Amino acid sequence: LTSLIRYVQRERNEQSISKHASTTYLSITTTTFPPMPLLPITSQSTISACRELPLRPSDIFVCSYPKSGTTWTQHIVLTLLLADRKYKIADLTSCGNSDAGNTGDDLAYNHVSDYAPFFEIDAHWQSSPSNDGTKVLADSVRENHDRLGRRVFNTHLRWDMLPKQREASSGTPQNDDKEGYDADNTRSSDDNDSHVHKERPQCGKFIYVTRNQIDVVASFYHHLSNQIEGTYTDTFETFLKDWMDGKIPFGSSLHHLIGFAGGFADNLYDTSCDHDIGDDESNSVTDQPLLLLSYEKMKSNLRTEVLRIISFLNLTHIPSHVLEEEILPSFGFSSMKNNIEKFQPKSVGWLNGFQFLRKGVTGDGRRLLLNRSTNDSGGGKEEGESSELMDAYNDWVEREEYRSKISNVLKGDCYEDCREVFLSVEEK
Repeated sequence: LTSLIRYVQRERNEQSISKHASTTYLSITTTTFPPMPLLPITSQSTISACRELPLRPSDIFVCSYPKSGTTWTQHIVLTLLLADRKYKIADLTSCGNSDAGNTGDDLAYNHVSDYAPFFEIDAHWQSSPSNDGTKVLADSVRENHDRLGRRVFNTHLRWDMLPKQREASSGTPQNDDKEGYDADNTRSSDDNDSHVHKERPQCGKFIYVTRNQIDVVASFYHHLSNQIEGTYTDTFETFLKDWMDGKIPFGSSLHHLIGFAGGFADNLYDTSCDHDIGDDESNSVTDQPLLLLSYEKMKSNLRTEVLRIISFLNLTHIPSHVLEEEILPSFGFSSMKNNIEKFQPKSVGWLNGFQFLRKGVTGDGRRLLLNRSTNDSGGGKEEGESSELMDAYNDWVEREEYRSKISNVLKGDCYEDCREVFLSVEEK
């Protein structure tokens, strides 16, 4: 436990350096993004409700473009939160605190969405009691969050579509100057650059997970081809083109990445209102709203990435032996596969007995693109050879000027590690 706390403190010092350095680079330029295509289970009114949800200091959002490791990260975050809660209460009880409550054992979830629901689906929202046409979180969502003691969501919305304003105190009007979410007009703190989205959240924590884009498109194709709601019925070749054109639900993955890069370029809380991050978290200047993870780093060194999450969420009550012997093994793909009922999404139905946790590997998409071209139906390509699909993908990345946009948004030595993660996602 001592080494874990020491790691947390070191991470916070590094975050402090990054935070002060980041204030130098606020002049970023991105493109205004087109409206995001949605699944049939999401309406525009729900998207507006998501954008306007008043934030709480303890809120956690697990964010990603689809098929980037969202469910995996949900599982990690929830497991860590429940463990920290359990051992915090145990520590208080051992100190004779009569208000410690129960041990938290009753909060072992049956499904990952129990306490971290899909943010932007209609089923998780309901009409406001005021009958003014707005929406509030569904009773079932609020009840589970009340049991957990904080709100956790998973989401595929872009950074500009997520809530940023803090929940007002009782009796104080909320969002007086808001006119609702406009997908074509992101808000800017610089009147001279209407295409820059630099709005900082006033509180809350946002974890963004990236993944190699070729693996993303391969996994997304298998997913949507076997999903009942909005089933994709065409070939992979056509799917790739539609995905690159931003016609698939959740739009262009590159727009998603560029949008979140803007958040990391300004990774500070909005201090226009008094900011604190809750009873369980420090009010230190090291606090930042966003944490960047990558699927590949999680695969290669999961322990280090889990420790980064622990640091980011300031979870200090988990004994080191519990982390090493009980918690970390439960994050492996085989362990999750053996408990598939906890992770198979319930918001949609599935065809042909499709297994949501399919392979959990890296490099699968590259093999798919190299082994299929528009003129070949099975022979495939040798490793290292090009194909029409790979060439089309490369042309798309170049046409979108992804590398130059990321380099412009995350310019400067203080962003080197962050920039490397965002640039690595398009590599072959």
